[in-house]
Amino acid sequence: MTKGLRVVMPQEFTVDFAEYEVPLPGANQVVIATEASGISAGTELAIYTGIHQWLKDPTNLWAKFPFVPGYSAVGRIVAAGADVHMFKVGDRVIWPGRHESHAVVDIGPDADIWPVAEHVPAPEAAMLSLARFPFTALVQSQRILGQAVVILGLGMIGQIATRLFAASGAHPIIGVDAFVQRRRWAEQVYGVRTIDPSSGDGPDQLRALLGRRADVVVDATGVPAALQDALKLVDDGGQVVLVGSPRGIIQNFDSYWDLHGRSVTITGAHGSAIGAQVRPHFPFTRDRALPLLAHFAAAGKLNLTQMITHHVHAENAPEMYEGLRVKRDEFLAVTMHWGNQG
Repeated sequence: MTKGLRVVMPQEFTVDFAEYEVPLPGANQVVIATEASGISAGTELAIYTGIHQWLKDPTNLWAKFPFVPGYSAVGRIVAAGADVHMFKVGDRVIWPGRHESHAVVDIGPDADIWPVAEHVPAPEAAMLSLARFPFTALVQSQRILGQAVVILGLGMIGQIATRLFAASGAHPIIGVDAFVQRRRWAEQVYGVRTIDPSSGDGPDQLRALLGRRADVVVDATGVPAALQDALKLVDDGGQVVLVGSPRGIIQNFDSYWDLHGRSVTITGAHGSAIGAQVRPHFPFTRDRALPLLAHFAAAGKLNLTQMITHHVHAENAPEMYEGLRVKRDEFLAVTMHWGNQG
């Protein structure tokens, strides 16, 4: 059997590596040699730093130490079971892969594995499964085409959301972040303008750019208090979409003056809104989202490469997590390659 290598977090603030046996595929399985994987600067850092809400939940078995992180990867199928007909050896695919050199993936009606074009750069392809999460902001938005959209927080989720709204016809788009480098990364998208919230009143700055408030405000900060800022920036009758996972309690929220009296809609956009099957109130599914994201990347409509600040060998994983944690003006999106090239 092949020996594999994976990233493991045995406890908070610790990143190690572990060897494992890569089994042969079952009848309805494929084995994938990982080309590259992308780090989630939200969920993975929350577990790495010990603040993830599920770590202390005894009923949740996923977010527990020792933890094998990662859920976005690109690779090539190197073995396929006898009953696999949708894919073949040599196919290049994306899937919610962990940070490991090889993966065994089930193939079936709910399989979360999709082809990706050969010309899509490995770092960009490695981020596409992660892009599903900010993509929920578009799925949950009432209107997009021609809408004035403000993105609060220009970390990785906010950067991807900015690019997705631009690709889907929103205009104009304004990003808000106190880090000057993050504003510069967002301004790489044609037509995107930015606001520094530390340099003056946010609503006044927005009115200077737009002449009015925004139709849609997307909160990608994950900070509960940011909802108050979002409500100051959205127009009456507009929509606030929460795509960054807010960890904490919202304080000083006036439900009449901030929300009800202005007929503002607040919408959650958790990644679970895009499931494997159509559900009541959730018609958008992964078999729509992931092929569309792969198409956007292949067609050049979604450029994630320009926001990837580090593409390193997986052996540098410990330094990457620390960089994402403490150097927010240098680290944005990080991908790691595994030496398995096409």
